[in-house]
Parts: sequence; structure tokens; C-alpha cells
Amino acid sequence: MSGNEGVVDIRGRVAEQDYVESLLYLRGSVAALDSSAYEGSIGRLVARAPAAPARPEMTDRLRIALATGQIRRPLTETLRPLTDLLADGRYELSGPEPLFTAAAEQRDWYVMGVEADEPKWLYEDEPDRYLVPTEEWPPADEPRVGYYRTAIRAGYRPTAALLHLAGKRRYSGFILDGHHKVAAYLAEKVVPQVVRISRLDAPPITAAEVRGAFSDKALAHRDFGSLLSVLDQA
Repeated sequence: MSGNEGVVDIRGRVAEQDYVESLLYLRGSVAALDSSAYEGSIGRLVARAPAAPARPEMTDRLRIALATGQIRRPLTETLRPLTDLLADGRYELSGPEPLFTAAAEQRDWYVMGVEADEPKWLYEDEPDRYLVPTEEWPPADEPRVGYYRTAIRAGYRPTAALLHLAGKRRYSGFILDGHHKVAAYLAEKVVPQVVRISRLDAPPITAAEVRGAFSDKALAHRDFGSLLSVLDQA
């Protein structure tokens, strides 16, 4: 995709031994981090920037398609209002599909909500078990969550839009759209339906851009130190 607006950008790398670093940009500023923590073999580090910019708004047509789960193919056309916001690069689109494959649908999944500039460490050895929100979590609009819970109980499958790096160990998927839908699925104990946007050619992140995006307090977190040490040596 070229000639795009660059409102949404994801950078990072999928390294050897399944280490994954990803940094989400919205409107040119860092919004969130989801990375290997490098403290232990499968530790993860998730953080939101101190003042994350607002997520882009969806067009009415795309909003309705995602809300109802009636996603028409080809995805390149249905998701164009969203993909046009992406930074230039190579992307793969997939879905709508459950977050898990059928064989894994019984396992637990969760949303890794964190306060701004309050990083969290987690121990996670499974791909696709957690999602990273790009706004306050849980959503404050409870009636809207309730609306989606009713729809899910009736058999509808509203769809969330995720963005992540391409690779066999995707981990999160930043939630670009669908926080209320995801909250409803979580409350109903149903595996969410998603569409995925996977970046194939993300530029690597640097220690300097990570240091510039978070406060000294956040950077003092043990796992931030380990990540920065790795990035300094890259």
C-alpha cells in the first residue's frame, strides 16, 4: 500500500526465537508498546504512552459492517477506509475469523489493559491470547457494551479490527476498532471475531524512539531496561 495517510503506523520486528517487539504510532506519536521483555524466555512488556493520541474514526459504512459482522469481500475494498490510514508498506489482510483456531477455542484469553505510562510485565507462552487496547480499558460506555452483549447472545458476531506484525507469534494485535465489542465478548465468555491487518515490512524500532515516548518513571521499570539494552545493541 502506497500513498496512504500514515495516521496509523506499526513498527518493530519479529526476531529469532520468537522475540517480538512492536510499537504503535497514531497521528505521528507513539501510542502503545507490546514487546518481548527480555527478562526470562517468554516475558512480555506492555505500555501505553503518557498522552496517547486519539484513534482514527471509522466511516459510517465500515462502522456498520464491523458492528454487524457482515464483512464483504474482498477485504481490500471493505477495509479501505481503515487501510488508507496506514503508513505506506506491505500488509496482509485476513478474516473475519475467531481470535483462536477451532482447536484452541476453549483456552482463556484476555485484554491487557494498562494505565498510561504504567508499564506491565506478563508471562505469556501462547500466541493470540491477549489483546492490547488503544484507549481506556475497560470502556466507560456500559450501555454500548450491553448492546453488543445482546447481539452476541442472539448469534451475531460483531467484528473487531486488529493490527500487528506478521509472524507466527503475533501475540497481541492492537485493537484499532472494537473496544466495546471485545468487552462484550469477554463478558459473554465468547471468543471474539476479528479482522487482522498484518504488516509484513515494518521498520525496526530504536532505543531512542522508545526513550522519547515514555517518562523516566516508566523507563525505570526493570523490563524497559532490558528492552532498551537489546535495542541499544541492535
